[in-house]
Amino acid sequence: MFRTEQKVFVFLWFRQFPQSKARTPNAWKRGIAAMADQTLAEPTAADETNSIPASTKARLRQILNGNSRHSAGAIQLIGLDALRIQLGSRWNSVKARVHDQAERLLNRHLPPSDVWLRADEANYLIVFATLDRQSAELICGRVVSELHRLMLGNNDTGSITVRSVVTEFDGNIAVEEASFDQLIAKALQQGIATSTSIEPETVDHHRDVTVPQEVESFHPNICFRPVFDVAHKVLSTYVCHLDDGTKRTLSAFPADDLRGEEYRFLADSAILMQSVEIHGDLHKNNFRYIQNLVIHFSTISIARYRRDYIALCHSIPVHLVPFMVFVLHGVPMGVPYGRIAEIMTVLKPYARAVLVLFDDGAPNLAAFAQAGVRGLGIIVQPGEPEARAATRVHNFGTHVRRHGMVFFVDGIRTATMLRVAEEAGASYVAGPLVGTDTDVPGHMKRVTERELIQRSARMTRHF
Repeated sequence: MFRTEQKVFVFLWFRQFPQSKARTPNAWKRGIAAMADQTLAEPTAADETNSIPASTKARLRQILNGNSRHSAGAIQLIGLDALRIQLGSRWNSVKARVHDQAERLLNRHLPPSDVWLRADEANYLIVFATLDRQSAELICGRVVSELHRLMLGNNDTGSITVRSVVTEFDGNIAVEEASFDQLIAKALQQGIATSTSIEPETVDHHRDVTVPQEVESFHPNICFRPVFDVAHKVLSTYVCHLDDGTKRTLSAFPADDLRGEEYRFLADSAILMQSVEIHGDLHKNNFRYIQNLVIHFSTISIARYRRDYIALCHSIPVHLVPFMVFVLHGVPMGVPYGRIAEIMTVLKPYARAVLVLFDDGAPNLAAFAQAGVRGLGIIVQPGEPEARAATRVHNFGTHVRRHGMVFFVDGIRTATMLRVAEEAGASYVAGPLVGTDTDVPGHMKRVTERELIQRSARMTRHF
């Protein structure tokens, strides 16, 4: 979740000698104490904002100077240099967000017994109190992988390199290098053979690391579709959604399939990050439009995905929030009021409104209205008989407006259905008749229904 920016990190592992080789009984403790003194050096005046909290210093000293020989299981240094190189000129503008996401990931993945601190602008020091080397590598690899996904939009574990610096206390140093994919494969192999001997917390971390393996080939593609404002006769809103190929991939999974849930989360994250970046660039050029962001119900209802998605929402610039609208898709028919209200509370701070889009069915409209949903919409499915679609649109629109919510219709393909939607009280309509998918939003444009129909007819003849 936090989003995975460093492709390479250095892992410092202090391997103690067998007793027969130890130089003195206190050699190990003195080595760690020296590291503690070096780690806890006070920041310079130029770096006062990154000063280490007193509580963190105390906890680090407690671990590093502890009487137990295993009080510091592993010390890891995570560097952001590789991420900084990939971001290039964008680094200065996004580095605050990078650090924010990195620290959220660390807080999420590390138990209270472990401690991390920001050593400087490009490095984090992590002290694992008890974990062995393999477990620590996997956890840090997971943090790096998630950070990379959040900040760069992909989760390429094969390109993440884990370098373990094995330091013996006689001064000899050996560097061991492995890709994160190799570490995952090794953990899987060993986890199957020794699962009963691994602590529950470690098992959870390993399982969390291995879940994304099957989704590495999933690369969601987004596009933008115009929305027609019926009252004002203008194309001023664009829906950022998945392209047809990505939708077909997602539709192959049942609603409760674990891999499908992961796919949907990755897709929603891509929609949010890429649309915000594009909107930000256009806004700088005085380009104004309303941005609708599609989000799946599973992403916002499953705790671990909701936490990561909301962390991404923190990256939405304050000046863009009034232009953002969330469109929640895939909401079950019987979802209770309490769940809807909870979702509204979570999403509302990051957008001007939250809408809900249904494929079919008759939801509890009163619950949505009471929870603060701004509007409800329905989709006209491809190939659906117009008579059936017209009945659905009329019935749904009547009940939505009766509850004081905005009504909108997606999937409009013909002039007949455009007329039906307007007669049913739709405030907004979208679909192939209104406009096709594009890579970026277009300029705000005034247009009439007749012009939409004529343009659609010309495009149909052309193709």
